[in-house]
Amino acid sequence: MSDINQFIIFKLATEEFGVEITKVQEIIKPQAVTKLPQTANFIEGIINLRGDIITIIDLRKRLDFELNTDSEDRILVVKINGVDVGFIVDDASEVIRIDSEKISKSSGGIAGIKNEYIDGIGKLEDRLIILLNLDKLLSTEEKVTLEEIAESHQ
Repeated sequence: MSDINQFIIFKLATEEFGVEITKVQEIIKPQAVTKLPQTANFIEGIINLRGDIITIIDLRKRLDFELNTDSEDRILVVKINGVDVGFIVDDASEVIRIDSEKISKSSGGIAGIKNEYIDGIGKLEDRLIILLNLDKLLSTEEKVTLEEIAESHQ
């Protein structure tokens, strides 16, 4: 019996990515972001979402993608190490199921993305979906920075 995995699909430029649906708390429209001084260039700042402070990271900058000006930006709100983080992506609108037999492990970096960030490649009829491991997108040092940001804005 094969496992079916559900993924939220989002775009960065022309590439399609997926993250496990269980990792995503919600998808929201972009909001005004409060900038933070002396943070990494991909950390956009923080937002207040119903009383919770969420650190916003531009996934395009994190993965060195071109900024797409005609996209329907969305923010994927996820929890990393117990901290709420919002990833800005070009578009996130689709939930798909991928049979685990159709997911292959990646052997090298894809689309210029480090292999450690990638859980695998999902193959659907005429599409390839790069399955990201959100927990590995940030270094230990960057996760500590997120925790410090969250603690200092509670």
